Parts: sequence; structure tokens; C-alpha cells
Amino acid sequence: MIDPSKPPAFVGSLAEKPVESWGYGKFVVVTRPDEQAGILCELFEAKGAKTCRHPVIEIAPAENQRAVADSLSQIGDFEWLVLVSRNAVRFAIQAIEEVFGGFDRAPVGKVAAMGQTTADLFTSITGKSVDLIPATANSETLGTELAGIAGTGKLMIFRANRGSAVLGQRLSDANLDFREVVVYRSFDITEPDPKVQSLLRAGKVDWVTVTSGAIASATVALFGEDLKRAKLVSISPSVSRVLVESGHEVAAEASSPGMIELVAAVEAYERAGH
Repeated sequence: MIDPSKPPAFVGSLAEKPVESWGYGKFVVVTRPDEQAGILCELFEAKGAKTCRHPVIEIAPAENQRAVADSLSQIGDFEWLVLVSRNAVRFAIQAIEEVFGGFDRAPVGKVAAMGQTTADLFTSITGKSVDLIPATANSETLGTELAGIAGTGKLMIFRANRGSAVLGQRLSDANLDFREVVVYRSFDITEPDPKVQSLLRAGKVDWVTVTSGAIASATVALFGEDLKRAKLVSISPSVSRVLVESGHEVAAEASSPGMIELVAAVEAYERAGH
């Protein structure tokens, strides 16, 4: 939770950055949860930008851990495990290890991951490969591809307490048997850091990053009209839709969901001289 008695975490010294870098003189507000913001900040700083961490949501384990454990005790009945985000990977594996005493002891079948970064995290933690990564990292494509190969197999989907219902709808339309297990929850930060809001209002923030639908909604709610004084970079078309439907313009969008791609989208915009 943001402590209003403390200044925001500004990182990077403009004086230390090379003038020739496209990011020199640029100021980026990173809205990811604090524990997940480091890599994105480092990528922007490597390009010469100055960054500020201002999480707009917080992530925590699901409140009903008994319900999670009860569902996981039946994991052997499910042919597919479906991981919709990197957070889903972290919290699902943690819960599985607690129930079975180790991931390797769990009767895990096939695994589907929403995108390559989600799959990579699963592999890095478990050492196991993923059986399905959709051609495009979104709920529509994942649902369609699962519907094409799952057959009569049951699916267990690990997700947050809120988010898109598209995947479940696609699987329902295909008459697939699935269970959604909430393994983590996200909740909005309701008070902006006064210094960051003042910088936004003064037009001194160049970019604000938006890396999920929940973050998009929370960012708009937190900063309101002041957000229109900065440029927004989105991680995916679905996130861009949330912003546009909220009345905000998206200046740049990552070519595929990923932190490197998001920074590259900003770089392409800046180098184009907009």
C-alpha cells in the first residue's frame, strides 16, 4: 500500500543518461504492483528515461484458501491446467506445493498458458514445459484453441478474483467441462500519491504504462482527467480497449504482451517524432 508520508520511488538520474538516447529527458510512471515493477523500470532506465513506481493495484493470495485447497485436491481429475497470467502461475504453484508437498508430487496433466511470458515463468519454476501457448495471447484465442484440442477432457483454470469472462464463455460455448479456481486477488489503490498526481496535472509525465485490464481500470479511476496530460502505452489490444472505452487515447501498444515489447512500442513512437 502506498504510504502518503513517503515520497514516490523515483529512479534514474537524467544527468547520468546519454543525451543521444531516445529516452533522455523522458519521465515514465510505471503502474504495475511494486514487486513486479522492477524489470519494466530497468528497461526504461536502460534507454535513458527516468521512472517512478506508482502501483495502482495490489496483489494478494485468494482469501478462501480452504476452497483453493479443496479444488486442488481434485486436480488429478482434470486433464488440463490453464494459467491465464504470471500471477496465476505464482499463486497456483504455491498452492499446489502446499497441498501436495511439492509440485512434482501433484498429478498434473497438460498445461496451457496465456502467452509466452506466462509459459516461461511456469517452466522456470517447475522445469516442465507447457503444452499449449495460443498464437495470440488473449482469452479469445486461448479459448478457441482449447476448444479445438481438449475434447472431453476437464479443465482447471487458475485466475484472479476479477478479470475477463471471455475465456469461460468460449469454453462454455464449446460445451467443455471446466472449473475456475481463484488463486489470487487484486484490489485497487484508492489514493494517488500527491506528488505524482501533481506532476501529471502539470504535464510533466511523458508516459504511463498500462499492463493489464485491472490496471487500466484502476489507473483511470485513480488519476481521472489528469491522465490525459500524459501518453499511455498499453500491453495488448484488450487492455487498449479498456482505456479507449474509458475515454482515454492510447498512444502506443506493444506488438505482443511483454515488457520488452512495451518499451519497444514507446521507443518506436518517440523515434517517429510524434
